[in-house]
Amino acid sequence: MILKPLDPASGGRFEHSVVASWPGFVAKTSRRLTDYSISYASHPSEAYLALHHFVRRDGETRIDDIPSSSLRDLRGKLTQIPAGCGAEAWTVGPSHAGHVTMMFFDPRKLAPDLDRGPATPPVRARLYFEDKDLIDAMTRLDRILTEGENLADLRAESIGLFIAARVLELSRLDIAREKTVFGSRSRMAVLDDYLRANIGSPVSIDDLAQLVGLSRFHLIRSFRDAFGATPYHYFLRLRMNEAKRLLTSTSLPVTQVATRVGFSSSTQFVKMFRAMEGVTPGSLRQR
Repeated sequence: MILKPLDPASGGRFEHSVVASWPGFVAKTSRRLTDYSISYASHPSEAYLALHHFVRRDGETRIDDIPSSSLRDLRGKLTQIPAGCGAEAWTVGPSHAGHVTMMFFDPRKLAPDLDRGPATPPVRARLYFEDKDLIDAMTRLDRILTEGENLADLRAESIGLFIAARVLELSRLDIAREKTVFGSRSRMAVLDDYLRANIGSPVSIDDLAQLVGLSRFHLIRSFRDAFGATPYHYFLRLRMNEAKRLLTSTSLPVTQVATRVGFSSSTQFVKMFRAMEGVTPGSLRQR
């Protein structure tokens, strides 16, 4: 984890932290005393969980494959980063000295302690979510670190094991939910049919998420798993396929073909068609 002050001239130490480790996991409480940026690349086998205790005046956070967030009030919000995943963030004007509680753990190493075998579910990426059990446990762990309690005490290690187990349980529930929604051909067909029926109309992530009862972030991730592409690229490919059909089987002008497949501008349509098909709509029709 690379942590830097946004103002290099700030000088002096700008982070105060307490770190403790147990077999299979490490806990850390950190206070960042000025504006900062952070770049994080997780270990190939190590997951990350953080509980935020502050409000920022401005900032942005991004985890690989998840839309970025500019949420300012981060109090009681959790961030979860899977093994081998990266994240970047910058924060301006953090309150409470930018207080963050973190835990790094290897699910495979903890599997025997958690009575889990090789089928341990992969940790899922989550940005600024809430879970009462995790928030309570991370708060207790932070108190142990900041108040200088006996780190060898059984209570501290038990809390860490509970946190790891809860993270894996939430990930298992995520996977089960995805299988319920996307595990049958009929459910996937609902999304596919909806997009095909609305090729000429604007379609949003909200539309698709509501159709199958998922959050927007969950929809994007699950859609890619099910269809092998993001909703945007999958829908764009459907539109281009329909455009090719209209160009080769009708005499509609290119401007009308563009409108039929959802483009308000024929110039934009021609540009996108050439980028995806390698030829202009007119050239394809002549062939």
